[in-house]
Amino acid sequence: MLQKYAAVHFQFATLVLLIMLALIVSLTTSTATEVNASPDAQVEVAFATFQCTPARVAAFTNRVHIRCSTAAPGAISYFAVSSSDSGTASRFLSIFTTAKVTGKDVLIYYVASDTSGNAWGCNASDCRVALGAELLP
Repeated sequence: MLQKYAAVHFQFATLVLLIMLALIVSLTTSTATEVNASPDAQVEVAFATFQCTPARVAAFTNRVHIRCSTAAPGAISYFAVSSSDSGTASRFLSIFTTAKVTGKDVLIYYVASDTSGNAWGCNASDCRVALGAELLP
């Protein structure tokens, strides 16, 4: 009787283990599919960079921006960040202001074709949304 009980217990434990493994594999596969199905994962964006010597730095109710002393390709003189996220705007303003005060250049990261900033005052003709800013030595 004891051997029969042990055999049934072993079969049950094996079945539970197989179900758990199948569940883990299923969850891992669905998570990977969801990540790969993300629109952002499908699109590769080419970032451009421009070394900007600050001519002006400004803060407005809708944006902060830097005007470079020479224009980037496409006659882009301004790089801006929306002030809708005050933390991000503050960080960019800090880098822009530090560069202006210390006479250092800023390496601006942007997408040349992105004119979405037009909605908050970054004119499509001469301004691009700054995605990153690096204070150069």
